[in-house]
Amino acid sequence: MTAELPLSPSVVRLDGPFRHDLIYTRGIRLHVAQAGSAKNPLILLLHGSFGGWFDYKDVIAPLAAQGFHVAAVDMRGYGMSDKPPTGFGYDIRSAVGDVTGLIRALGHTSAALVGTDTGGTIAWCTAAAAPHQVDALVSVCAAHPVDLRRATASRPWLHTTTLLRRALSRLPLRWLLHRDSFFRWQLRRTTDASFHHTPRYEEALRLRLTARRIGSTLAARRRNNRLLTSTIPTKWFGLKITAPTLMLAPPKPMWTHLARRATARLSPPELPGRPLGTKNSVENGAQRGPEGGPGSSTRDKTQAKKPARRSHLTGTKNLPSVEAPEAFAAVIGDFLRGAGITGHAEDPRR
Repeated sequence: MTAELPLSPSVVRLDGPFRHDLIYTRGIRLHVAQAGSAKNPLILLLHGSFGGWFDYKDVIAPLAAQGFHVAAVDMRGYGMSDKPPTGFGYDIRSAVGDVTGLIRALGHTSAALVGTDTGGTIAWCTAAAAPHQVDALVSVCAAHPVDLRRATASRPWLHTTTLLRRALSRLPLRWLLHRDSFFRWQLRRTTDASFHHTPRYEEALRLRLTARRIGSTLAARRRNNRLLTSTIPTKWFGLKITAPTLMLAPPKPMWTHLARRATARLSPPELPGRPLGTKNSVENGAQRGPEGGPGSSTRDKTQAKKPARRSHLTGTKNLPSVEAPEAFAAVIGDFLRGAGITGHAEDPRR
């Protein structure tokens, strides 16, 4: 049987209404695909264990057109970013440091973080550990690692996928994380059935299978996957999140359970509005909520201080940025404007 040859990182250098850059921070180079003026508020897009910057390729330009500086990142060890030896820099503290360092290297003092899967894990921890650098948090099918670990221990029947992923990160099953069959199964499991017979699904699968073959990514993927329920530094325990927070997830018991746990992690004062843990459906990019909530055109900045919102894009599961990118971009833009985070719309290629 012929050994599979590794591919060059450049295979994920896609053309589009964005520019590719390697940003130096904390001794490594992180690849970003970015668009929009650096004078506008920064949105940092963080992918999960089995994706890459390309999970956000169709939302970069729409968000930039709304007046934001948008950067989709290849996390450490992925895609076109540097791949240090896996004994160094793949823990949650280093991941948070990569994010805060990248914010500064992109010319900003703070950013809105949008994180899917383990990208959301990193975003939750960054919002807690470096609140002055996080303007807002959008968590896409993600949770703080302590919350997920405790939720899995208390109600394991709701978190079978989490338990499986923890097992796959360890011997002797970790080799499964590098098989095409696993990537196909994972993408089908995390996307809506209506998406499986579309050209976008085929493209998403092709990109994942291609990125999987980039040299020296297996160990990084395995370490990144462990971040789901990672232990955190002792000094991070008890830290509250003050940033306006939106949780996007399907209306399933698992996410309802995690939403309740997340409530205790948020410190904004209670103001009128729909609390975390209640459904607020989103269809065709328009979020339905009470006056003053996400989707309303009558909000002011004080409304950004209410507790997190839990919402869902109809027809999507865990990857709305891939399944419904236009609606995803519209909801994020609306949420950020409601939090008082606005810029000046212009040519997104600038």
